[in-house]
Amino acid sequence: MEKLLSNLVGTLSKMTAIYKDILQAAQDKRKYIISGDIDKLESVIYQERNLSESILLLEEKRRYIMQSISRAIGKRDTIPTLRELIEQIRDPHKSELEKQYDAVSDIIMKVRDVNKVNTSLTKYSLEYVNNFIRAICSESLNDSVYQQSGNFKDPELKRLLFEVSA
Repeated sequence: MEKLLSNLVGTLSKMTAIYKDILQAAQDKRKYIISGDIDKLESVIYQERNLSESILLLEEKRRYIMQSISRAIGKRDTIPTLRELIEQIRDPHKSELEKQYDAVSDIIMKVRDVNKVNTSLTKYSLEYVNNFIRAICSESLNDSVYQQSGNFKDPELKRLLFEVSA
């Protein structure tokens, strides 16, 4: 049981470190969304994907450890949550697990908040681009035109201010 608890603490510690990297990547992404640096934004998105894959592997390991702990304490039908496990064990693992649990929870909340801001920034950027396109075209892109045959015809972009072939 001691070995399982030590493995759980170590896994949570690794998860905390990766979540910190995810938080940093999300903050970098916000900076690149605002500055419009697409190349760096693409790089950060790739980095986030790799970090997410690492978190998924660690989460799978954490679940396996929790399942093993559940069997060790005689609960074969249910797996306790981390909070329930913390309530059932004693120090030194109890305090360390509490510390890791609080750290992971705190970082996840920060990542969630930064990602909400990034989502809003991306949404507003897309709205800006759409409004710009509508401003330089005489017809709205959302206008639908039906031909006599009953087929849908895409609207034409007229009065373009820029030469498309350039």
